[in-house]
Amino acid sequence: MAYTLVPVQSVANQELSCILDGQLARINLTTTNYGLFADVLYNGVPVSSGRLCLDRTDINPDRYRGLPQFLGFADLQGADDPTFDGFGTRFVLIYGDPPGS
Repeated sequence: MAYTLVPVQSVANQELSCILDGQLARINLTTTNYGLFADVLYNGVPVSSGRLCLDRTDINPDRYRGLPQFLGFADLQGADDPTFDGFGTRFVLIYGDPPGS
């Protein structure tokens, strides 16, 4: 089971770009009182909008839009949902097969 770590900063709201499966992905992460939400563009096509980020839950629900694999957060110390203050240490954004899946 292989996966790629997508680098995120420990800040509440951010926009990042990375290459996934040879195409440009743009990910916007927004923290609200109701949780962490993600918007994802892949090769210029919206694949996810306002998707709630939960532990090991795919934020890439529609493979037919072009992004071919799992994209989501994993808690490396348990099963809590991600919060920005743990990005990069406790909570990692992964592309591919999640750890412990």
